[in-house]
Amino acid sequence: MTNFVDIIIFGNTIQAYIIALSIILLFIGLGQIFSQFIVGIIKRIASKTKTPIDDIIVHVLEKPLVFAIFIAGFYYAGFYLLFSARNTVIYYNIIWVMVVINIIWALIRFLDAVIEHYLKPLADTSESDLDDHLMPFLRTIVKVLIIIIGAIFLIRRFGYDVTSLVAGLGIGGLAFALAAQPLLSNLFGGVAILADKPFKVGDRIIVDDKFEGYVTRIGMRSTTIKSPIDTFIQIPNSLIATTAVDNKSRENKDHAIRFTFTIGIVYNTSSEKVKEAIQIIKDILEEHPAVVKRDDSIAGYYVGFSEFSASSLNLSVGYSIPQESGTTKTRTEINLAIKERFEKSGIEFAFPTQTVYMKKE
Repeated sequence: MTNFVDIIIFGNTIQAYIIALSIILLFIGLGQIFSQFIVGIIKRIASKTKTPIDDIIVHVLEKPLVFAIFIAGFYYAGFYLLFSARNTVIYYNIIWVMVVINIIWALIRFLDAVIEHYLKPLADTSESDLDDHLMPFLRTIVKVLIIIIGAIFLIRRFGYDVTSLVAGLGIGGLAFALAAQPLLSNLFGGVAILADKPFKVGDRIIVDDKFEGYVTRIGMRSTTIKSPIDTFIQIPNSLIATTAVDNKSRENKDHAIRFTFTIGIVYNTSSEKVKEAIQIIKDILEEHPAVVKRDDSIAGYYVGFSEFSASSLNLSVGYSIPQESGTTKTRTEINLAIKERFEKSGIEFAFPTQTVYMKKE
């Protein structure tokens, strides 16, 4: 009578499968012993040294070495099994895949450790925000490159021609590049913003004379601003990099915000009324507690008769207020006060008009 362990399945006895599985389990156990005890001893020794490089190496290699022990057990277990020619190729290809994955894993862990212990502290101490924003992006790019190199190695290992494969992907790569062009332009725009620093988080900016608000976030693809009506606007960095940006906070040392505007009054306003209008606006700005008065660091308010336009006499007005004063509330109060006092004084606001003279013959 045939023993149970002598039963043959797929060309190998059950006894051979048990031995192979036992070897794999043995090496898994050795990996756990290595991780729990030997690595613990090495870590204690490394912690006593002054240089952090040995701590980094131990941290980087700990888990990949445990996986390497498992791969070794999987390899030696195959010595007790019989494979056909085709299955032998598959068996060794599986081992190669695990080895390459383990190497990629170790390289990525090493990259993360170097960035965490060496590059990140340098970025934290630098004055520029560029490295802080670029580091996650560059870390991802390097990881992708490592994975691509490992994949190319495996493709060649499996007998495929990498050159023909790359050539076959050429058209697809071109299509991808065209599709990714907006993304890349936004990424380079983000790099330009971080490098040139035309504004920073918290600044009040106007982009392309259309979008106005406070910068809340500068990303690699877009910049987010908070508008005066408390809505958030995401502006592509490519637009910011190629258009005019008016930084209202840059020139004010105490982070005051500057507002300028023009008031038009009708042409039949007398000179005395024009002077009265100017004085009314000056009084309103002088009386409002949020308006910055002139000092050594910040320009105060101004009011003047600036020009004769096509349909109005224009008064130019400018004033500054601190950012914390509440811009919408302050501007509303000042504008309402001007309108109310003009109405009481009989000063009329102008609107576009056209006078047509008819000649009699």
